Amino acid sequence: MAGLITVTLQIAYLPALYAAFNRRENEIALLNSRAGTPSWGPELLARTHYALGSGTSTLDTMPEFYSDWERWAADITESHVTYVPLVWFRSPSSEASWVTSLLAVLDSAALYLSLCPAAAPAVPARLCLRSGLVCFSEVASSMGIKVSSELAPQAAISLTYAEFVDAVGRLREVDFPIERQPEAAWTHFVGWRVNYEQAAYAIAAAVDAVPALWSGSRRWPAEQMAPLRPRPGIPFP
Repeated sequence: MAGLITVTLQIAYLPALYAAFNRRENEIALLNSRAGTPSWGPELLARTHYALGSGTSTLDTMPEFYSDWERWAADITESHVTYVPLVWFRSPSSEASWVTSLLAVLDSAALYLSLCPAAAPAVPARLCLRSGLVCFSEVASSMGIKVSSELAPQAAISLTYAEFVDAVGRLREVDFPIERQPEAAWTHFVGWRVNYEQAAYAIAAAVDAVPALWSGSRRWPAEQMAPLRPRPGIPFP
């Protein structure tokens, strides 16, 4: 009887699990075209501005994009804390992960706010960052990962300034409208990223997520993977 009850409960939960999984993966699939695979925050901004070589920037779509991901992160928080096994459900593509996808979106928001304080969609980007950092923190806690809830005023991040400058170089390749120089923007970027980096890195290592750029180390030796880009002749920089 105990066995039958257990099987019945598992079957009853499957529809809820797969519904949450499908909602999660739909947005990740859409992100892959905008942020590359594996997803990377600077790549998201670069491709959105380059707009498939159309000559017309689509940065005006970012407010709606960040609002969508604010809701997506809230949905992940509710579903993945309630049904913790979802945390380990892998994306159909080996080059994608819900962890690195959310991290890429948060990094793009932090980078945009830091480099372009006047042009960046301040409210949608900040709300997305808030929803994302809560998501990483709550999911990490549900997994038993201890993440500091109170950050020191001078807290640092693992990402280096050299990596940050390389990302700015990627944006300059597509003439992204940068307002601040890297040395001035770096402090602001650190101030945003310090809120979510620790939890994001811990979850990525725990679930063995694809080793995307800016996503920390893994439990096995693995080189970080830059986003794959289309073959020559396809309209991407």
